[in-house]
Amino acid sequence: MAHRDFVTHPLVLRRLDVLAVRDVTPRMRRVTLGGPEMGGFERDGLTLGPFHSPTFDDHVKAIFADPAELPDVLPTQLAQGIEWTAAPARIARDYTPRRVDAASGELDLDFVLHSHGPASDWAREARVGDDLWIVGPKSSIVLPERLDWIVLVGDETALPAIGRFLDERPLDVPARIVVTIEQPFARQDLAVREGDALDWVVASPTDRAALEKAVRAAVPTDGDGFVWAAGESRTLLPLRRFLGRERGMPKDRVCITGYWHADDEELGVAFPEVPSPVAWLVVRAACESGLIDLVADRPGTPASDLAERLGIQEEALAALLPTLAHHGIVEEDTAGRLCLGAAGEALLADEHTREAFDGHEARVLRALIELPDAMRGSGAAWDRVHGSSLASVLDTDEALFAEQCEEAAMLRFFARGLFEDPVWDGARRALLTGPGAAELAGIARETDVGADLLFGGGAAQRRVLLGISDHGAADDDRPVDIAVLALALGDRTDAEAHEMLAGLLGRTGSLVVVERARADSLDPAAHEAHVRALAVNGAGLREAEAIARLGAGAGWRLERAFPLGWGIDAMILAPAP
Repeated sequence: MAHRDFVTHPLVLRRLDVLAVRDVTPRMRRVTLGGPEMGGFERDGLTLGPFHSPTFDDHVKAIFADPAELPDVLPTQLAQGIEWTAAPARIARDYTPRRVDAASGELDLDFVLHSHGPASDWAREARVGDDLWIVGPKSSIVLPERLDWIVLVGDETALPAIGRFLDERPLDVPARIVVTIEQPFARQDLAVREGDALDWVVASPTDRAALEKAVRAAVPTDGDGFVWAAGESRTLLPLRRFLGRERGMPKDRVCITGYWHADDEELGVAFPEVPSPVAWLVVRAACESGLIDLVADRPGTPASDLAERLGIQEEALAALLPTLAHHGIVEEDTAGRLCLGAAGEALLADEHTREAFDGHEARVLRALIELPDAMRGSGAAWDRVHGSSLASVLDTDEALFAEQCEEAAMLRFFARGLFEDPVWDGARRALLTGPGAAELAGIARETDVGADLLFGGGAAQRRVLLGISDHGAADDDRPVDIAVLALALGDRTDAEAHEMLAGLLGRTGSLVVVERARADSLDPAAHEAHVRALAVNGAGLREAEAIARLGAGAGWRLERAFPLGWGIDAMILAPAP
């Protein structure tokens, strides 16, 4: 890609030993880990590299399970990544390395000893000689250059990252630090220096008002800076609004990460899962009409004035308001003036949540309305609702295709293994098509694939790919040694996929299909992945057997298939005899 704010690392599963345990504060326990697998090692015929964690907000995923269940919950190690198999008994939590000493082969993880949970309980009982399985880090942040200041914000769970930043000082600029702690004894010695400012805020980690007040005071009003924040996900929402909408800080100058989620009872209110389809449709209408944004920009405006500004019927707005108020999206006073409720603020601040109502994800959900008829073989549900296939939309809608390319950036975490396959031996020209084409082109160059790289697809798709990648040229329609369909078939019906496969026959001797074959078991919505794909393409997620059938009908023969990771497979096809 032309711009990246992080770099990736091969994912490796490691078994580490507990070397030491000590309490940093009455609420924080530090566990020092080490062992042979901190360095390079071999397992199951794979040569795996040493532990690598270069930056302050890296994280590893620690796996907790009863020893008897451990073999069933560990992920599968691949040559260049991890396959997280379905394992209901698996408990995994993310932790930031507080200290990494490559010379001694040691790693410190800090555990907050709050209420009982699998991680806290493990840390309380940890003894020298115990073991812990970890995966990662998978990536490291790249901070902007030439900053004037940095603000670091978090609760106790963010202290390992904040402390490591101050120890290592990746930027030689003044740091302003805001940390919320529930008790004064949770303070730690941090490596602040002259020019820094440190504010310990004694408050609940879910106290939005206290955190926002302290952050507003900490963020400078001049100069070029960067704000890093981590903690309870919904408590951070006001910071997103303050920094983005109010202060206008560019996205590449803000990194806000939800480390954990409080229970709704503890937080007071949260954006709810909406069980009623009527409620979902009402919230969707409020988003698409611009109502949510207008209420946020003009709080206290009467509903009648809002309707006039939006060009919608006052009666229609009145019909929406009871449902919006019931779910905490808006609040209305006795004079009919509207402002955002807490759930409305969460919706506005979290673009992923909003995507479910007015973005591409919402269009997929709309297609599910026609699922009963589509299940009877009357075409993909998407086609019935939207009047044309998603593939045809992607052929002309550059903005939507660019969104798909952005989502395909996850390939960078595990797709390097694709370029170790012998199909690349001797390849001089390679055609890459689909939303993952630019990402794979970047990996190809990083792994020293020498073939000339060409971007295929329609004119609109080629413009997008050429705009986000420096590693390819436009397709010139000449023969190629290898063609790669990079997530290009998932949005196509069987008929469209057949047409694409048949169109490549005779142009190349090797065809590689990179496609989602299974749901990513770590995704909380993994149980919905198959039906969402079904709504779009009428077939669902396609495993190797399904690709083989499509290929056979278009003159191709499946030679082999192997997992890349996260439910995505690579399938190598050759022309059928």
